[in-house]
Amino acid sequence: MNKILGYIESGKKEGAKVAAGGKRVNRDGYFIEPTLFTNVTDDMKIAKEEIFGPVISVLKFKDVDEVIARANNTRYGLIGSVFSSNQQTCYKVAKGLQVGQVYVNNYF
Repeated sequence: MNKILGYIESGKKEGAKVAAGGKRVNRDGYFIEPTLFTNVTDDMKIAKEEIFGPVISVLKFKDVDEVIARANNTRYGLIGSVFSSNQQTCYKVAKGLQVGQVYVNNYF
């Protein structure tokens, strides 16, 4: 089985909800529909590991400090992105992330 499909199945099994996508595209190769998960928690495999595919997990948060702490509680950290219309929020999060590069309102 394709590794990305394994992550999608893992997310479902652990209680995350597929809000969009989640299936293999019917063509040659390993193509997956862009997939959006909701009801994701920090302990789920899809939240802890880098999937390297068109899969995104939505996690709820109470405040920016929680976001920074959760983002820094990972083995990874090459690149981070911050999206907000509030310039002060972008600055605070970008400054707090322990990553190699930070993009603001952009990704690559």
